[in-house]
Amino acid sequence: MYMKAEERWTIPNNGFCQTTNDAKNLFTELFINKSYNKQMRPINDQDDAILVTVDFEMSSIHELDEVAEKIAVAGFLDLIWWDEQLVWDRAANNDIYYMLDTIWKPDIVLKNGFHKFEELGGSFYYVRVKHDGRISWYPYHVFESKCYIDVTFYPFDEQTCHIIFTIWTYRYYEVEIHPDSKFELDEYIENSLWGITSTSVQINRILGSSEIIFTINLRRKPTYYIVNIIIPLIFLGILNSIVFIIPADAGEKMSYSVTVFLSFAVFLTMITAQLPVNSESTPILSIYIVVQLSYCILVRVVNSFQLRIHHRHEGNEKSKIFV
Repeated sequence: MYMKAEERWTIPNNGFCQTTNDAKNLFTELFINKSYNKQMRPINDQDDAILVTVDFEMSSIHELDEVAEKIAVAGFLDLIWWDEQLVWDRAANNDIYYMLDTIWKPDIVLKNGFHKFEELGGSFYYVRVKHDGRISWYPYHVFESKCYIDVTFYPFDEQTCHIIFTIWTYRYYEVEIHPDSKFELDEYIENSLWGITSTSVQINRILGSSEIIFTINLRRKPTYYIVNIIIPLIFLGILNSIVFIIPADAGEKMSYSVTVFLSFAVFLTMITAQLPVNSESTPILSIYIVVQLSYCILVRVVNSFQLRIHHRHEGNEKSKIFV
């Protein structure tokens, strides 16, 4: 049932000569003699709640998929709680400081996950146990969660995404998230498309369970979009009016206006392919392109009448010559 004690215990070099027997004896005392049971909440007074500190250390933003409305961030949770069944005297046990073991852990889950609903951790995510019962657990993961995207001011938009964790099985009076939990960015690597403007942490009680919401406020870096979308659209808008300067005899007025119209249509297709199908927010940029397309149609209609009138006069002159 149990792993070997040598595989479970980590004994730092504190100037004492700890042996394998020291680790085995302490392991036997805690897990066999005292009958440690990880199915039980590790608190002497079962009427009290276990306070769990949940700090989120985010290391990077893998992607923010606007079309799927999904954010994927890499990082780990720093969970700390106190296990009153795992307390020992360091001096009496040759200064053994901590161990690694599979013990009772809070069943924390990513509530707004994008793909599937599952408990965090795994078989290789051991916990660190201190002599005074302090437990530290660091499950690392790439968290994919839902994120509503507001594209009204694309590409100068700001987005707010929430990563929500909850204690699933235990009620708040059994396991409660500590109010001092934090959102850490000490190891964060800057994203090339999105910048973090602020973060916040909120703790709620939903349906009897304790949950923590890590909020990330993001601002898009617009340089790429300015160079590849905004500036070409401005130039196309200028070219759209130059069609009236082209002489009617040149024979290129209609083809010119059609080319500008198709260029706007291509840009509209490119933008809509990068944005979610969302009826609640329409990009101002898309509205601008639709207006330009309407203007292109108006320009083409005016050119058609202009060319018709111009060539009608030519037809009348030719008729007079033949007469």
